[in-house]
Parts: sequence; structure tokens; C-alpha cells
Amino acid sequence: MSQRLLVKLADFVAPLAIVAVILARLVPSRTLSGDSDWLLAALVLVTAVQIDPRQLSGLRRRLPVIIGLAVGVLLVDTALAWLVSRLFTGPTRDGILSLGLASTEVASVGLIGLAGGETVLALGILTVSLVVSAILGPLLAGTLAHTTGGGGSLDVLGRFAMVVLLPLAAGLAIRAARPQLQRVEGEANGLSALAVCALLYAAVSGVSGGHQLLNGLLGSAIFIIVAAAFGGVLARGLRAGGLRLDPAVVVFTTTLRDFAVAATLARQAFGSAAAGVGGVYGALMLLTGAWAATLLRRRAARTRPA
Repeated sequence: MSQRLLVKLADFVAPLAIVAVILARLVPSRTLSGDSDWLLAALVLVTAVQIDPRQLSGLRRRLPVIIGLAVGVLLVDTALAWLVSRLFTGPTRDGILSLGLASTEVASVGLIGLAGGETVLALGILTVSLVVSAILGPLLAGTLAHTTGGGGSLDVLGRFAMVVLLPLAAGLAIRAARPQLQRVEGEANGLSALAVCALLYAAVSGVSGGHQLLNGLLGSAIFIIVAAAFGGVLARGLRAGGLRLDPAVVVFTTTLRDFAVAATLARQAFGSAAAGVGGVYGALMLLTGAWAATLLRRRAARTRPA
């Protein structure tokens, strides 16, 4: 693949996402749908290569804001998911509740990068969100659904180490050793677009049809809408309060929840039937995120000085 074509891919992630959905329905891959963590790890690696390690030092000054966003958003999203879940019954209700209990989606960092947002801040929120979700997720599931779910903290934290920490450390080390990689940011964004579309293909491949699919799709769509509305209000409120945070980071990390973590929590707390909602949500969430990243990227290109 030529470098010019790779650079252009980032501008067409939304149409590519549609192609990924179509391919997943025509020629699904059950193997890839059940083992997509390596795709997430690749996305984190490509994103980390674009980050100057010196930028991470600035996160210490913003740690209170990062913790507040990670913890506060998880609690509000849990409340929103609980309200949406009341519209449904059975495994669908439990699966939708698990969406609010999940952490920020790992792929949101790559999507924020594609949108031209502040990936360093997004990484800080993602890290804290994953830890908080691993601790509070199983506890809140038992409280809100009156069930005694198994402890999933170690599973979630272990996945975090493999999918986020290791590729993040590798990417930062590569960038520190090769500062000239800054010149290939366009190509890295193209690779990120490919990784997002591959993730979407894997997520849609794992979705089966039937009544639960329709309920899961409807519930996921409602949750995405209300979470995005909350993210937009939160971003405007923070800006009005004097906190100049990247609105894309606030909205993306609020709206996009980790569907694999949601499925894990649902399976451990409610059973395997509830975990299916996570796959449906993951497909819809990645598609929505890809389109939003494309729109923000094009808007930034129009407003960028010549």
C-alpha cells in the first residue's frame, strides 16, 4: 500500500466502516470476533507511536480532572444505562446495564486521534476509567440488579495490561528512540483507520440475528444517544466553568464504552445471554465513532489555516 493512499485512508474511515459492516454480514469471521484484543493492542500501539513521551508529564497537573471525569462519567453512565435498561426485560435489560458499568472504550483513543483530538488526555482518562470499572463494575452490578456476580476485576485489569499497557509502553519507547516518526503522522492515522475498521468487522461478525439482536440494537442506540447528549452538556459545562478541555475527548470518552469489558461483566454477573448485547453495542458504537471522527476531522481541515 502506497504512503499516499495510507494517508488518505484516515479521511475515509466512515465509508470504510460501512464496507467493514457489509463484509462482516456477508463473510463473518467467528475466529476474529472472539479474539479481537490484538486488534485493539495494534490500535493502541499505532496511537502511542504518534505521542511524544514528554507530553505525558503534563498529565500529573491534570490528574484531579482526569480522575473526576473517569469516576463521575462512569457513575452517570451507569445511571443512564440503568434507566434505559428499564425499557427492556430479561438478558437485554442486564446487558444494557453492563454498558454503563464498563470503562471507556480502548478504541476511543484511536478515534480521538483520527478526529485530531488530544490523545494524551484521552489515554489518562482511559487508564483511570479501566481501573475504576474493574473495581466498581462487579459491585454496582450486584447492587443495581440484585445479583451476586463473580469478581471480574482481575480479568478486566489483566486485559488492560495486555491490550493497553504493553502496546502503549512499546509505542512510546519506539517514538522516544525514533523522534523522526513525527513526520509519518499521516501514515499512522491511516493505520489507525484500518485498525478501527478491522475492529468493527470483528464486532459485527460476532453478532447473531433474532429477537435479542433487535432489542440489543434498540437499547444500544438509545444508550449511545443519551450518553452523547450527556457528554455534550458536560463538555460545554466544563468550558463554561473555565476548564479548557478538548470537547472531542470529553464526548468520545463519555459516549464510547468498552464493549468487551461490558460483555465480560455481563457474563460474570448475569450469564452468557446478557453478554450478547455487548457485541451489538460494540458494532454500533464503533460505526458511530468512526462517522463522528470523520466529521470532526473534516471540520478541522476546513478551519485549519492554509
